[in-house]
Amino acid sequence: MAEQERHLLVCGPEPAADWQRLQTLLASEAVVGLCRPEEEAMLRVALRPGWRHQGRGAERLGPGDTRPLLSTGSGAAVVLGSGGSRGRRRWCLQPLDHLQQAARALVGWPAGGAGQEPLPLSGLANPLPLHHVSGLMPPLRSRALGIPHRFLPRRQWRERGQRPLLPGWGLSLVPTQLQRLLGETGGVDRLQQLACCWVGGAPLAPALRQQARRAGLPLSPCYGSTETGAMVTALDPRQFLAGVESCGLPLSHVALRSAAAPGATDVLEIRTPVLTPGFLVDGELQPLPLRNGWWRTTDRVRLGRRGLQVLGRLDGAINSGGETVFPEVIEAGLAGLDGLAAVLVVGVEDVHWGQRLVGLYRGTVSMAALDKAVSRRPPPERPKQWIHCPRLAPNAQGKWERRRWQAWVERKLPRSGQC
Repeated sequence: MAEQERHLLVCGPEPAADWQRLQTLLASEAVVGLCRPEEEAMLRVALRPGWRHQGRGAERLGPGDTRPLLSTGSGAAVVLGSGGSRGRRRWCLQPLDHLQQAARALVGWPAGGAGQEPLPLSGLANPLPLHHVSGLMPPLRSRALGIPHRFLPRRQWRERGQRPLLPGWGLSLVPTQLQRLLGETGGVDRLQQLACCWVGGAPLAPALRQQARRAGLPLSPCYGSTETGAMVTALDPRQFLAGVESCGLPLSHVALRSAAAPGATDVLEIRTPVLTPGFLVDGELQPLPLRNGWWRTTDRVRLGRRGLQVLGRLDGAINSGGETVFPEVIEAGLAGLDGLAAVLVVGVEDVHWGQRLVGLYRGTVSMAALDKAVSRRPPPERPKQWIHCPRLAPNAQGKWERRRWQAWVERKLPRSGQC
């Protein structure tokens, strides 16, 4: 095809309506960028669309760019934001057929073993935004599985009295949503009715895992990314309840391996036919860098017989006292501390340490309790300062914007200890 229209869909409070609009656009083999309102300006620059859609309205922005982005010259595709945890947004192209193939990989999951059958699901519920890959995939998975799908708009999800009962259904959450539910009256009861609750997008803290196990919640910690069309591993919830500590085994369309990288020997590499072709920059497609078909992530991992364990991000590592420190490990050790609602460890330049660890926290916990909790760690892994930060929270995708918070500390720390 000589031309391919590019559309920008600004997602609103009614995901079902946005989904209907998206399906219409994809049926015309268009490229459709999805974003929240705050990101519209960035996506316009990256995508160079000819049309803009919001709610029921559509407007022509101008001629836009109509060059096909793929060498095949045809095929519907979406553009989704990726990389929020790295402090910079990238716009990832995913052909529709990639996403459909990724959705089909959930058919027959988990593969079973020891006489276990695949998990029966009555339907899929979806409280995540459509512009997030994990919010886009549930309606596609429901089609592949032949079961109902239900969007849960933000206002409905936030109101306890409006949340539907979902016995036997599957639900996707990020850890912050799970933690909020566990702390609400009746939240545990609703989660106990599910057949499966996939949890991804950020690490699941050890204390949160143990709390879920004590409540008998059928969680499935999973691993994936926008670049891979969402999840590529997922743990059988029955194994989770049995105490297995991993993100599960690879799904049927994925191969994983760990490989050496500078300063580490266990970085994750992924090979799958649903990898993104690349990222959009000023209307042009920049290919995803591959090594013989393998994509190297920035995640330190351990691959074992029971699945994938994510140990930390290489791009978030801190050089403290000549040691490579992974802040996720420190944060995971603090999770569950009485009175601690959130914690984030960043590194700031320091003449003695190279990078000095600074801990940001939210909650009623005391600094003395925080110091005691890290006292048995090696000196390079102990935050040298704690800052109480009432606004500390991950972004809308449940990810920590570490570079943003690091920049805040570097700007404000000499003048203020509050944020």
